[in-house]
Amino acid sequence: MPRLIRCFRTAPIAPVIVALFISTGPARAAELYALAGGMRSDDPETHSYSWTLSYVHRFSERLSASFDWLNEGHVPSHHRDGHALQLWARAPTSDPRLSLAVGIGPYRYFDTTAADRVAGYANSHGWGTIYSIAATWDAHGPWLYQLRLARVDTEDNIDTTLVIAGVGYRLKRDVGTTPENIGAARNEVTLYMGQTIVNSFESESSEAVAVEYKRRFGPLVRGSLALLYEGDARLVRRDGTVAQLWLEPSFFGDRFSVGVGGGIYHAIDDSRGGRTTHRASGIATVTASYRVTGGWVGRFAWNRIVTDYDRDTDVFMLGLGYRF
Repeated sequence: MPRLIRCFRTAPIAPVIVALFISTGPARAAELYALAGGMRSDDPETHSYSWTLSYVHRFSERLSASFDWLNEGHVPSHHRDGHALQLWARAPTSDPRLSLAVGIGPYRYFDTTAADRVAGYANSHGWGTIYSIAATWDAHGPWLYQLRLARVDTEDNIDTTLVIAGVGYRLKRDVGTTPENIGAARNEVTLYMGQTIVNSFESESSEAVAVEYKRRFGPLVRGSLALLYEGDARLVRRDGTVAQLWLEPSFFGDRFSVGVGGGIYHAIDDSRGGRTTHRASGIATVTASYRVTGGWVGRFAWNRIVTDYDRDTDVFMLGLGYRF
């Protein structure tokens, strides 16, 4: 088990996602799930809630991959969540509406832990392995229902077992098309407003605003530049520039899109004892958009700022954009 965890740790997750979602060839089937339930940790032995947002990309009837944002709830001295990439093998049953699948993959976690510091906490980052078993019921329409059992193993953090269930929706992906032949514009400018929440035990918060320019390079890959102001959340007073690369497929003739992005956030932070510091941090974002009419689009973005000085934040934003 530790050897498998070390193997996942040494492999950057972004190239793995690109390899699975691009080089394996086109696939039209995709599913989006929202699942919730309970979690049990081994040490300390206690229980909490859990929930997952999962995007599933099907390569065939038997093989698929998923990108999951997993929240493992709150247990003493640990508030942990993260993202996982899993490869799934699927098997039908005697009932064509029911299928069973097993999955395995790397889990990149972000944990708020107790620490003997001025702020009283630390932001711990690391890698683990996630194993899953899922039973999915096909309602013979766009709707799907799933029960999932998952196990998360790590070397330097808590190990957990999760039981979650929920609903999924089958998406018709725009594959084998270009922005031109689906009538999609390549450029998008979006103005956002939202909230910054510090990843501490007090969850200090403030208002946040951003403006983003996004460029589509094909049916799947996009790039963006943004100006982000995180507001004044006491522990964090930051603003700066963000550059990200995206995997963001579109669906239903470019009416809807869902994606994941990663990149660099270069910020000015005024909260360090009255001193202004310049910091480069990582940023990971999940996003969804809906084209309302013409070039106007509504967009949601959940940004995770990943720092090396215990000032991780979540920035939740809603925006109105225009494509041209």
